[in-house]
Parts: sequence; C-alpha cells; structure tokens
Amino acid sequence: FLRDTDDRPTLRDCMREQADDIARRLTRRRLAAHTVQVKVRYGDFTTLTRQITCEEPLADAKEIYRLGCHLLARDRLVTRPLRLLGLGVTNLVETAARQLRLAIEA
Repeated sequence: FLRDTDDRPTLRDCMREQADDIARRLTRRRLAAHTVQVKVRYGDFTTLTRQITCEEPLADAKEIYRLGCHLLARDRLVTRPLRLLGLGVTNLVETAARQLRLAIEA
C-alpha cells in the first residue's frame, strides 16, 4: 500500500482483486490449489504468513477470498495498519477434465 492501512473495505477490495487474479490464472492453466495463504507486513516490516490446506482442491475466486479472510480473522492479523497484504495459493494439482453425460431418450 502507498500508506499503511487497516481500513477494512480497502483490505477486502485488495483481497478480492487478488483472489480474482489467482482464480483466472488457475483456470487458464487448468490447475487448482489445496493451500491458500495470506501474508501481512506491518509498518515496522514484521512479516507474518499463515496458510490453510483443504482436502479438495479449489480454483474459485470466492472460495480463495473466503479462506483468505478466514485466515486474517482467525489469527487476528489486522490489529494494526498493514503495509502489505498478499494472497496466494500453493500445493497445485491439475484439474481433471469433466466428462458430460449424454442423455438418450428412447
């Protein structure tokens, strides 16, 4: 951020944009992620990273965003203004092509 911030709407917008970008890139590469991580950096350059791993892989922006917000809230990471807020995914897997079922009427 240009200035350290703890403004919730600004932080939510930032996370939402990052989640949308991540989901777009995952879809384009036909990948999904098992792990979502957030990174925060405070004004004194202290940096913390937290992650959560899911059993089922995900590539949906809403789910990535939701888990990122969950990590921020669970570990109370926004107790003071942030200099940086990052969202990422790891533990990637290829998504299987889904075969559509053909219904034949007799």
